[in-house]
Amino acid sequence: MDSKGTGLTLALGILAAIAGYVLWQTTLGFDTKVDDVHTILVNSASGSTSIQIASILIVLGLTIHAAGLISTRGTVSSTSETLGIICIATSIVVWVTSSGLGIALSEMGEKYVAASAGAAAGDAASVAAVGSITVAGGFIQSANVAANTFGGLLAGIGWVFMGIAYRGSDVKGAISFIPLGWLALIQGLLLVVISLIINPLVGIDTGNQISGISFILIVLWSVSRGVALVQEDN
Repeated sequence: MDSKGTGLTLALGILAAIAGYVLWQTTLGFDTKVDDVHTILVNSASGSTSIQIASILIVLGLTIHAAGLISTRGTVSSTSETLGIICIATSIVVWVTSSGLGIALSEMGEKYVAASAGAAAGDAASVAAVGSITVAGGFIQSANVAANTFGGLLAGIGWVFMGIAYRGSDVKGAISFIPLGWLALIQGLLLVVISLIINPLVGIDTGNQISGISFILIVLWSVSRGVALVQEDN
């Protein structure tokens, strides 16, 4: 892949993914707790189309971004760069896989809403169905949270390695006054701290809110480096 292709995939991929993530969170509700299975199922049902669109954006965006990131290998040839790219690519695989759990929740949500209507009318079968769907939905949501946490830890470790690799390099992004090495280190350390300290000690909901800062920094790094690569090819 040439510099222009690498830059475009690196930047546009992450922008598509973050757009999908925002759409996903907007549909479920930014203030919805991760263990509020009832609200998650109801919102997933009412916004099933948005969830599907968000999933497509996330999966395609992250895959395209991974292709661009892998194509940058050799920019600062080192063990740290290789380890960083591998860890980040692995985290993307985890996140892409977990997106399928979100689609499963939207499908279950539609059944949950239908069963809830029957349960409110006193139908015994519907009452039993609501209980079963709630349990299954809780299991899927727990798996989704675990996958996202593990993916976040892997991504954090990967960006720390990338920061170490780029810190001693003169490679710059389009925003030349922002050092790529330190930016990668900060966003990586944030994700590691969130996964290992904030999530277990404070709470996953708080961790999710703080992780947004790290994801914004990742977008900044990717777009800055991507635009610089495109400019190099012109």
